[in-house]
Amino acid sequence: MNANVSEITTESGLVKRISLVSVGSTNDYAIHFLRTENTGKETIVVAESQEKGKGQRGKPWVSAPGRDLCMSWILKTPPQPPAVFNMAAALGVLDGLRKITGNTDLSIKWPNDIIVNHNNVPKKISGLLIENTWRGDVWAAAIVGIGVNVGKESDPKHRPQFKLPSTSIYDLISKHMSPASLEVVILNALQHRVNNLRHSGGIQNTVSAFNSEMFGIHSERIYTINETDHKGVLKKVEEDGRGVFFWSNTGKNIQNPETHLHSSEVIWSW
Repeated sequence: MNANVSEITTESGLVKRISLVSVGSTNDYAIHFLRTENTGKETIVVAESQEKGKGQRGKPWVSAPGRDLCMSWILKTPPQPPAVFNMAAALGVLDGLRKITGNTDLSIKWPNDIIVNHNNVPKKISGLLIENTWRGDVWAAAIVGIGVNVGKESDPKHRPQFKLPSTSIYDLISKHMSPASLEVVILNALQHRVNNLRHSGGIQNTVSAFNSEMFGIHSERIYTINETDHKGVLKKVEEDGRGVFFWSNTGKNIQNPETHLHSSEVIWSW
């Protein structure tokens, strides 16, 4: 697989950039790269076309070749704890997209989607998939996969319509942008949010910021748990990464009015 290797300049210094024309998944490439190459502290992998992009819960991430950002950020020895690192990464992408678009209606749908709430209709503009590599009990590296819908679609049927419809940067600002022009802005924001975890109070500040930026928090809606729908309120996400829910009705699947659940245990019903 031919790769163009260069460097980009961020606020924290130089970062190796691996550019691919086509790849199955930038995250898969990044994981293989970590295992087979001697890498620096940070590397990004970008691709014009991603044939097998991955989203949450094993769902595909569909991108338009040459029109969307497909990027994976490799960070060695990331700051603990992993659940709060995930929050910092989501906040970083949110910060970067706000700077790029100037749009304040962006928020995070727990755990790792960035959405735009336009006229009370939420639409997905970006998603993250964070995968980790371990050496025994040591967290060796995090791979933060980032997909951003950037360009105008020539074929409106290109992006399949899941329960949560999609939108793009072009839809927000009516301006054509190259996916590459987003890389440094988003990477700077990621570095800033993640580096804050290393400072005193950084973990607590990140958890607080994540909760303040969440879509749908404190509002009643339907969630599916164990294939059963329940009406409830997401009150907050805790430092361990679990969401705290208060249920309006309890039944055989939920015994207590308040429960703590991982995002993998909850499906949003739109």
